Amino acid sequence: MYKFKFPAIAAFLTLLLQGVNSNCFSQKDFISGLIIDRDTESPIPFTNVGIKNKFIGTVSDSHGYFKISINTLSVNDTIEISRLGYDKEKMLVKKLMDPKSNPRIILLQQKAVDLDEFTVTAESAIGIKTFGNLTLKSRFAFAFNPIKSRASENFGREVAVKVDPKKKSVRINTVKFALANNQFDHLVFRVNVYKEGSDSKGFPGERIFEKIVEVNNEFKGEYMVPFEHHDIVLDGKFWVSMEFLDYRDEQEFGIVTVPVKLPFGKMYSRESSLGEWKQVIGSPSILIEAEVFDP
Repeated sequence: MYKFKFPAIAAFLTLLLQGVNSNCFSQKDFISGLIIDRDTESPIPFTNVGIKNKFIGTVSDSHGYFKISINTLSVNDTIEISRLGYDKEKMLVKKLMDPKSNPRIILLQQKAVDLDEFTVTAESAIGIKTFGNLTLKSRFAFAFNPIKSRASENFGREVAVKVDPKKKSVRINTVKFALANNQFDHLVFRVNVYKEGSDSKGFPGERIFEKIVEVNNEFKGEYMVPFEHHDIVLDGKFWVSMEFLDYRDEQEFGIVTVPVKLPFGKMYSRESSLGEWKQVIGSPSILIEAEVFDP
């Protein structure tokens, strides 16, 4: 068992694990644990946990706790734990199932996130351009939480739009999205920015930036996320996504959807944390406003 440098943190985390584990549906059907920063020994919230390119995954909560179903997993399947700003961790399911590892503490090591540097000047600015769309009403939608589905079973569901600046550099000013349905009092999303990778095969590659967004009071309609002060300058194709992270409400069943404009455009989605990306027809209500520069 890992020995904490700070006893007070160890005591708090042990009590937290005991409390949440007592509420699990069945310890035989789930494995759970706490994700901790190796240096600070603080919980790491909203960490992706899943079987890469499968439909099984979740996101740790605001206390770093996660619980994942293992009903359809083999003991030799590999679980990946991933959070921007940390080294990825991989381990076999059988290791997490080992009673000797309880409480299950997973340590992640911090790492620097390097964004490619570009020099942009006022003279090279072309103007402001928007990518995507912001449809508020549509017969079609992407469901972060479908009807008759537990919200906790859908943490990590994600939808993305592709941005192609046509060999220009862009600085993201704002990201806007729209919610057509929302039956929860409090929702937490993550706006992610992915770059194209050499092996991403036309799908979102490495995540290079993220921003947590909280939506309250069953909000529906258009929501704006400011990006100006982050100074995110990109060159080449990239993706912007919305990812469902958490909710707070007396009920666990409720619909949360983003309008989708059909039959125009393409969208990229995955049904679970770290799941397989799929490309389908339709343009979700995600709009990126960016300043465009000549290279």
